[in-house]
Amino acid sequence: MSTKQIKVFLDSSVIISALASKRGGSHKLLALAEAEVVTAVISDHVINEVLRNIQRKLPDALPLFEKLFETLPFQLVQVTQKEITRASKHINTHDAPVLAAAISGRVDWLVSLDKHFLRLKGEEFGFRVGTPGDFLERLSDLMKTE
Repeated sequence: MSTKQIKVFLDSSVIISALASKRGGSHKLLALAEAEVVTAVISDHVINEVLRNIQRKLPDALPLFEKLFETLPFQLVQVTQKEITRASKHINTHDAPVLAAAISGRVDWLVSLDKHFLRLKGEEFGFRVGTPGDFLERLSDLMKTE
């Protein structure tokens, strides 16, 4: 049995949650990314949103934010305005850049704690959508290949 590298797009809510607490699925997911068990995919939009929220709501976590982006092997996806416009047909304008990046990054999962994403049927985009807990619950099955 071989294993496959799973590409997981991390919404800002997951990263913020992981920075706020060393417990829970969000933190475990970042630990898996650091161990390169999964490929963590993000976009500039996610980075900016995390930074903005950390500065405003969790300023004590700023050093953790800086360390995270220095050490974690994130894959960065760039999107065009055209891709964002297309994505906005499926989700609100604020979240469209994230959906566009997940689609463009050809990920296996979009992981979020945001109800707007969790309502999506990701299969229509070629990936699953769920919480960190949903993803972790399925991880061993996901890593198996035939």
